[in-house]
Amino acid sequence: MIAREYRLRKATDFSKTYKFGKSYNHPEFYIKSLQSKLPLSRFAVVIPKKVAKSAVVRNRARRRVYEIVRINLSQIKPGYTIIITLKSDLVSIKPKELEQQLVKGLQGLHIL
Repeated sequence: MIAREYRLRKATDFSKTYKFGKSYNHPEFYIKSLQSKLPLSRFAVVIPKKVAKSAVVRNRARRRVYEIVRINLSQIKPGYTIIITLKSDLVSIKPKELEQQLVKGLQGLHIL
């Protein structure tokens, strides 16, 4: 899990990012990013109930994505709000493959 200061929490930040942010679409996830004036980047991982009914499965997938973000945090440019929305259950994806795909998505948005 990443530190609290790196997590996106306010509803206004979510709505601004969804409305004005740039997007990257992948079959497994969707990334929205918006440049902010803060000295650090903040992240949120969203997993709809449509993807996984069980809270245990959703939380496990959320922890996997947050861990990938935490590992690559030093490479990510500061001053962005980033929302990662998962489209599928991550059970079938290997951790290394998921990390490569997320890094590629962040590179596509010129954040990494």
